[in-house]
Formats: sequence, C-alpha cells, structure tokens
Amino acid sequence: MSSDYDPELDELLKKKFKQIMNTTKGMQENQKNQEELVAHLDSNTFDNFIKSHKVAVIDFWAEWCAPCIMLAPIIEELAKDYPQVGFGKVNSDENQDIAARYGVMSLPTVIFFKNGEPVDEVIGAVPREEIEIRIKELLK
Repeated sequence: MSSDYDPELDELLKKKFKQIMNTTKGMQENQKNQEELVAHLDSNTFDNFIKSHKVAVIDFWAEWCAPCIMLAPIIEELAKDYPQVGFGKVNSDENQDIAARYGVMSLPTVIFFKNGEPVDEVIGAVPREEIEIRIKELLK
C-alpha cells in the first residue's frame, strides 16, 4: 500500500507558499507607501496640511469619477518625484465643505497652494506635464 504523502512535493509547496506570501506582503507595503505619499485629507486635517507645506498640490476627486481615477497615478508619480511638495487628496463627496470653500464644481480639480493660499488650479484629467509645469513654477 503506497502513501500519497510526498516529502519533496511538500517541501516545494512550502517554499512556493513563502514566496507568494512575501510577494503579497511587498505589494501591500508598496501600496501603503504610495498612499503615504499622497495624504487623504478631510475637514480635520486639510487646513493644517496646506499651511504646513510651502507648496501643496490638492486633488479634489470622487470614487464615481472616471477621470479622477485616471489622474490618481499621475499625482502619485509626482508625489514620488517632488518630495518637497505636499500632495493631498480630498474626496469631494465626503468633504463638501472644503470643495465649496474653493469653488470646486468639476472633478477632478487640482488646486495648487503656496504658503497656505490657493494660487492656481487645473480642471479635468490632464497630462502629467500640465501639473508638473505649475509645480516647477511654484518651486522657483
């Protein structure tokens, strides 16, 4: 009578399981790092955030907004490339008071702040260069 247990196969499966777990862990950490680069702001954190960064770039978005979803990776890339700039996201549905304060009527809207004051904005899903030009100008 033969046994179905194969120690060599068992060892290979354990090894593969560890690889998968490490890959998953790495992906979760990478996603967490991406999220940390772009702060999720609300009524309690918004004012302090824009005042604590000489230059801040705030993305007003909503979950249902397809152009907002297209713009998100561009904002994350820029956050990586410009660590001296504060990047934030405001969910306009959940924070209508902030959106109203800055007259946000269309999504996505990216507002650029310098020393806590709004100085420029871009409306719609625009190419990276469109946002980057404004960032470079504000950093001069």
